[in-house]
Amino acid sequence: MTPEELASEQDEGATLRRASPGHTQQPAALPSPVEEIEDPRTILDFDFTLPADDGDAPTPPPPNSDQPALRYAALQTLGRGGMGEVHRSLDTKLGREVALKTMLPVDERATPRARTRFLCEARVQALLDHPAIVPVYDIDVGPDGRAYFTMKRVRGVTLGRIFEDAHRDAIVGRAPEYGLRRLLVKFVMVCLALHYAHEHGVVHRDIKPENVMLGPHGEVYVLDWGVAKIMHDAPPATRAIGSDDATCDGEVIGTPGYMSPEQALAAHHAIDARSDVFSLGSILHELLTGQPLFSEADVAGMLAATVRPDRLVPAPPAHVPPELYELAHCCTRYQRDERPASARAVAEAIERYLDGDRDAAMRKALADERAQRAHARAALVLADGSRAGETDRAYALREAAGALALYPDHQDASATVLRLLATPPETPPPEAERELQALDGSRVQSSLRDNVWRIATWSLLTPLPFLMGARAPLVLAAMSALLLATAVGAVALHRHRVHSAASRLTLYATTCAFVASVAGIFGPLVLVPGFAAINTLIFSSQGKRSERPLMMVLGVCTVSIPLLLELSGLVPPSMRFDGETITLLPRVTGFPQTPSLVLLGGVSILGIVLPTTLVGRLGDALRAAERRLVLQKWQLSLLSPKAPPHG
Repeated sequence: MTPEELASEQDEGATLRRASPGHTQQPAALPSPVEEIEDPRTILDFDFTLPADDGDAPTPPPPNSDQPALRYAALQTLGRGGMGEVHRSLDTKLGREVALKTMLPVDERATPRARTRFLCEARVQALLDHPAIVPVYDIDVGPDGRAYFTMKRVRGVTLGRIFEDAHRDAIVGRAPEYGLRRLLVKFVMVCLALHYAHEHGVVHRDIKPENVMLGPHGEVYVLDWGVAKIMHDAPPATRAIGSDDATCDGEVIGTPGYMSPEQALAAHHAIDARSDVFSLGSILHELLTGQPLFSEADVAGMLAATVRPDRLVPAPPAHVPPELYELAHCCTRYQRDERPASARAVAEAIERYLDGDRDAAMRKALADERAQRAHARAALVLADGSRAGETDRAYALREAAGALALYPDHQDASATVLRLLATPPETPPPEAERELQALDGSRVQSSLRDNVWRIATWSLLTPLPFLMGARAPLVLAAMSALLLATAVGAVALHRHRVHSAASRLTLYATTCAFVASVAGIFGPLVLVPGFAAINTLIFSSQGKRSERPLMMVLGVCTVSIPLLLELSGLVPPSMRFDGETITLLPRVTGFPQTPSLVLLGGVSILGIVLPTTLVGRLGDALRAAERRLVLQKWQLSLLSPKAPPHG
């Protein structure tokens, strides 16, 4: 039975009953007032065809009989409950589809009582002439003695199905079709329909999401009046329908989780309009939070929670309007006198919210509570930031943000947020640590790209030593091979995104070896110190603090080792000191003027361009970071309410 096919009827299967003598149901194969046929329109005994012109049209004759078996042709079974069975039927007399509910066969001893309740449902529903209550067309007793009535066939989806779909969509990440505002508007219509019934002395007693239907064109219907109670002080027209004598002592009428405490206690004398108000509050709570009011898994647990006078109300979720949350729980108070006096009062409170009327005092009180919790937790975090957990910091920020959402000008909450944001944790939490590692990886990848271009620039000077006249070709070939190995290593690290410290140090050591080999041309004190300084500066800016001491040692060795080799006599000297002159001695190459000047000038230019580019980029990054920090500080300062200017 789908909600779209449900017709104004939700059976009484939700009604709980304690065992009572003489109450049994034994279905029997008795004749039905409806008969299913393949083509029900074949039994129409008049023509529905309109005349072709405006001439006199014959008046269609009425059917031969008003007997239900002849008048109503069953098209489809819509549902079967504890008291009746509902068919989608064709009214052959009027030529329209209706919903026909027939009383189920019961034991002969229970027949009078069951028929009384069944007919009371039909007459109550017929009495309540309201757009949100399905109208009744006909009521009678069939030849088999079973009562039936027909009503408008309605289409739509129940609120229960909407709640189920919304819960499923929240799990799979889809947006619900019905938003909060739309559902609240519909809920107001439900409240007004119940208030109309209460004014006529009728209490529904089984208000639940499954008994509220929303039509495709804005309709709202309150379904299933099968267990409605007629009050003793009802108007004469309502009392004429009957009384509540069909309810026996010990019967628990309603649906667990939505019924009021007086219903759960079977205190029928205490049931009045405020019992339906309790059910409205249960539905409103579920509409707001997405969770039922009572989360107990079994019926016994829900009933026990319903009748518990000291039931605690949990704090409202952050996304729930506090006024509506308070209204829902005011409706579900244990004492009837503490609930809203009428369903109309509930509707008016929701309409005030929809009109933009907020309870400022309530919001300020709730904001104060959340700000106090945030302040207390923030004090723990700031007192010992090294040991304070990220959970405490997150809780304090969340509570302070919730206070600001309720009361944007809350100074204590703003101050708490600013203090926490101005004092970051000493140890980054795992989420922040992962993000920092990702940023570090991006920075290293960028530096590897820079290394590739820098070493490629060095390669442009490789032909110059050969043009200067090779005196030790094997040494020059070794120098070229070392530069090539350095370039290949830099490209490989960049392409394969190798960011480990060991790989960076290996590449740095290779470049240091190449720079040290350059000492074979002009000696360890010409070109090599500047070359080594630039190389060390660039790599140390790319690495971590822990890597810098080792890089400085390798940079010093780049100059000191070739110098020590000369001083020890293991390699020929590169310089000769004659009083006031220093003479460079050729070893690996000669010193022709033009190639030598080009090599010296090229290395000097690189010594200017490369450090300038590097330091400039570092400065730009630092200024950009400072700019972001200043702008963030300015934005955070907007959270703190400023005193109005004096004078």
